[in-house]
Amino acid sequence: MFRICAVSLLMSGMLLVADEPKSEKLTAPEGWSGETIALPPGFAPDMKLKGSEHIRFAPGMMKPASDSFFCYAFVFELQPKPDLTEAVVKEEFLKYFRGLCKAVLNGKLPDVNPAEFKLELQRVKSEKDPATDAKAAETPTLYTGTLDWVEPFATKKAQKLNLEIRTWTRNDRNYIFACVSPQARDSAIWKQLNAIRDDYLKRQAK
Repeated sequence: MFRICAVSLLMSGMLLVADEPKSEKLTAPEGWSGETIALPPGFAPDMKLKGSEHIRFAPGMMKPASDSFFCYAFVFELQPKPDLTEAVVKEEFLKYFRGLCKAVLNGKLPDVNPAEFKLELQRVKSEKDPATDAKAAETPTLYTGTLDWVEPFATKKAQKLNLEIRTWTRNDRNYIFACVSPQARDSAIWKQLNAIRDDYLKRQAK
């Protein structure tokens, strides 16, 4: 079983070991594993986002031949600052993935330069206008995007990840929910990823 904190990352003392309220955990299909870590994580201490990250990994997360290889969903539950502008989201995700790769490889592939990883985001226009709708801030802003990086755990090769990212503010806290997969967005795994996200959004809205 892939356990991101144990396998990779210099995260001794970074796990949140206290019991979490059941409502805060991500529900997922049978066979999916999970972790909770503190933010910023040990592998990306320069991140500005502070809070916790809840993660669920598909059964094939570390199996390159699997249709669910490197497929996972996670939510950042954050302090109210910084504001989750598009620039902040892009910068923080790059810090996260660059730091992750660097920590896992630990100099084993000197030709890999995480600074060259590229993240492209496209914001999907919302029907709600913050200027006229008081609830607009709580309505998730949706981004789709791609990350070009080097997968450091199983293949140590270049990989393009598809991402769907939602950001929102609720009760003076910021949230980011991300679904990640190298598979095309019409692949079956995305139905499972989106179901995890939708369940979280539904429970959080109560």
